[in-house]
Amino acid sequence: MPEGDTIFRTAVVLRRVLAGQRVTGFEITAPKVSAAARGEAIVGSLVTAIESNGKHLFITFGTPQRVVLHTHMKMSGSWHVYRPGERWWEPESEARVVIRTEQAVAPCFHPPIVELLTEKELGLHRVVSHLGPDIIRDEFDIDEAIARLRANQDRDVATALLDQAVISGIGNVFKVEALFLARTSPWAQVHDLDDAKLREIVGHARRLIRLNRAGGVRRTHFGLNARERMWVDERAGLPCHVCGTMVESGWHPDEVRKSWYCPTCQNVTTVPRPAPVPAMHVRHRDRL
Repeated sequence: MPEGDTIFRTAVVLRRVLAGQRVTGFEITAPKVSAAARGEAIVGSLVTAIESNGKHLFITFGTPQRVVLHTHMKMSGSWHVYRPGERWWEPESEARVVIRTEQAVAPCFHPPIVELLTEKELGLHRVVSHLGPDIIRDEFDIDEAIARLRANQDRDVATALLDQAVISGIGNVFKVEALFLARTSPWAQVHDLDDAKLREIVGHARRLIRLNRAGGVRRTHFGLNARERMWVDERAGLPCHVCGTMVESGWHPDEVRKSWYCPTCQNVTTVPRPAPVPAMHVRHRDRL
């Protein structure tokens, strides 16, 4: 599942092969295109910047108005890189975006969000302009993150951590792992946690996501058993690495992602168990 570490690595790889290169081919299917970007010729322009912000990826082209390709992978999308003429791992018909240069071909498969807009318009984007500080970046502002958590603190901490307008880049894996390491219940209300505890939780999430920047199989537990990659994530029914209590999972109100937890280490005594939101409703919600 793409989270902030995945998109960060994607930007690094794409930057390595595309940055500064002239676009020789550009194919795009069913994008959302702003009026200002519609008349800009991407073929023939240079790729001037490739950046990530949390789960969002931005590729900027050196057209007169500096067109930006914005993609969001959600749970299904992925970027690939190939040499010209190399066989693709997925059918070409499945690519919604293809960027071609003399040295590389970069297709993007199954991204739910594909937009073309100008750099100026990006600053006014209804989602991007409200993103919180990106947790994976060197210049991450933890004071700003805590302030944003406090701005809407009448909800459980697990739900708050997934709000990309609060902190950009945390996904479900790093959420549950950080809460376990901070010995905090996913259902603890933000207003019941002091700033020191919030800083501890965010600090764990930042450390774990940055440890996974280099690629490879994602892991947060670094014990001797290489197969045990996580502390609690998706380990329901297995013993806690710390105390031996069986790991459990539970749902959150109005949230489609579960939390895994150790009842003993995280002092969880009561878990609300609402039914998950049906998928047909989730698709039509505006999610950052």
